[in-house]
Amino acid sequence: MKKQFVMLLVSAGFLISGCSIKVISYAPSILMEGSGKVKVGEFVYLASDNNTKIKSYAVSSNQIDTGMGLNSIYTDNDLKDYVADALAKELKYIGYKLSSDSDIVISGNIHEWSCDYIGVTTVDVLTKIEFIVTAGIGNDKKEIYRKIHDGKFSANKFMTTELTAAVNEGLRNCIKSFMADVQKIKVL
Repeated sequence: MKKQFVMLLVSAGFLISGCSIKVISYAPSILMEGSGKVKVGEFVYLASDNNTKIKSYAVSSNQIDTGMGLNSIYTDNDLKDYVADALAKELKYIGYKLSSDSDIVISGNIHEWSCDYIGVTTVDVLTKIEFIVTAGIGNDKKEIYRKIHDGKFSANKFMTTELTAAVNEGLRNCIKSFMADVQKIKVL
């Protein structure tokens, strides 16, 4: 009981401190296989203050939405670039060759990337990305896939040693959902 009380105090201190949290890097780990040439295009973070406001408030282009949370969560670069980089890492890890001259391009819209850590026992991460796949070259490009995928991840607050790992797991689950779907219908 004493150990749980100390952990609760440490967690409360962390939450009340108001310090921002930095998500530094994404490591690929999806266990799938794939082949072929693809290109990762641009992503748009719809919740940022540079784009359409989808909530009553905007977040920075490198900020994960924490709602009413006291600590902000940021990435080193814009979330649109972070997501594109994470997707590229997973594609390479799975076996795809990234090529700037590929006629298959994956891009998308980041509808939401949020982390709710205010609850008593859990950290809940939600990532919603609309993935768009186009095929063709120049004016002959056509959209062959468009779908929003969710990446959810919940962890016990007291068992999660690193909040950034939980945040990245939500993104990983979103990318994994996309990859499973496009492989199943043979888009990739």
